[in-house]
Amino acid sequence: MNNRILLVEDDQSFGAVLKDYLMMNNYEVTLATDGEQGLKEFMENEFDIGIFDVMMPKKDGFSLAEDVKRINKNMPIIFLTAKNLREDILKGYQIGADDYITKPFDTELLLYKIKAILQRSAVVEEDEQEHFKISNIEFDSVLRQLKVHDAEYKLSP
Repeated sequence: MNNRILLVEDDQSFGAVLKDYLMMNNYEVTLATDGEQGLKEFMENEFDIGIFDVMMPKKDGFSLAEDVKRINKNMPIIFLTAKNLREDILKGYQIGADDYITKPFDTELLLYKIKAILQRSAVVEEDEQEHFKISNIEFDSVLRQLKVHDAEYKLSP
């Protein structure tokens, strides 16, 4: 299955070109043209990574990223923007960006950054699967522990 990218870019021609480029490199891409539409797409679909412009109408990329991180703190986000001031870059990372790329940029480098972030993201998802909870039963494969109600049981290797 191809990784799914939420691309939020208000420059429609640039967004369309970038979407096509990412699709040619085997990504599924949903393009939203403002932050509100981007949030709507995020709420209605599942994505593996978000690539957000910062300066957009209705909701800027920083606000969008804050909303996304409140809902899914592990969602990888790359800011792809013309805003190259130090304080903007710092703000992007403070919000939780995995990368902050300023325009103009190297498209091949963007692909490598996406791939690296997605690989790290997959490891985080695997780690989270080491702890399962169903109703009042919890299993932790790292601690080799089973909890049923309030009783704890150590499991042998």
